Amino acid sequence: MPLFRIFGIFVAAASAGMAGCASLPLPERERVAASVPFAAQVERVAGALQRGARDRYPDLAQRVPALANGGFDIYVIAGGEPGSASSASGQIALNAALGTLQPYDDWLAFVIACEMGHVIARHHDENSSAGIAASVILNILLPGSGLLKSAASTIGSELAVSGIRERQAQEAVDIAAQLLEAAGFRLRDVALSLAIAPAGADEGRWSMEFAESAARLTAAARGQKLRGADQLAESASR
Repeated sequence: MPLFRIFGIFVAAASAGMAGCASLPLPERERVAASVPFAAQVERVAGALQRGARDRYPDLAQRVPALANGGFDIYVIAGGEPGSASSASGQIALNAALGTLQPYDDWLAFVIACEMGHVIARHHDENSSAGIAASVILNILLPGSGLLKSAASTIGSELAVSGIRERQAQEAVDIAAQLLEAAGFRLRDVALSLAIAPAGADEGRWSMEFAESAARLTAAARGQKLRGADQLAESASR
């Protein structure tokens, strides 16, 4: 098979595998002051989730050593499109554009909790390891110029990460559900707020992935409701 045909397959596969949970690389932008209403809301909701995380995961500092000094660092940055991002060190940034949606606390808590889920599950470290491994393999297998190898390695890294995004998205939502409940948010209320206030009309990657994550949480809330109904029926029959 010609080398450029192999390269084309990598491009197509990487482009097709971009779905997953709503988490993007952490951008470097100036933080929005806490005096801004949305930033103040984020600070308040994040505080509840921080307490929930400590209650649900007493060993959080051992799971993620970077969180040993003060926990998660959650803040708002300038941004014209809805979005959120996180890093392995526990930094979580939310674009100020989310504030224009005037989100309910439950909705906002889910956005933050999903990013916390990625950090707790060590997905950033996993993605880094997978990308490095793919890059090394492609550099060994592909002959040719350094430019071609560099381009193929970049695409191969993206392909390696895209293959595990769906699992990571589900893991992040599962952890988010636990954090939400530990922080005092009821899953059915969160699911309702997600149905009332979607992420916006844009078709960007974050919004599409957020919709998928919201559907996962809604399914979990529905399952919880059904289990509760079954338990109630069982108790009534005794």
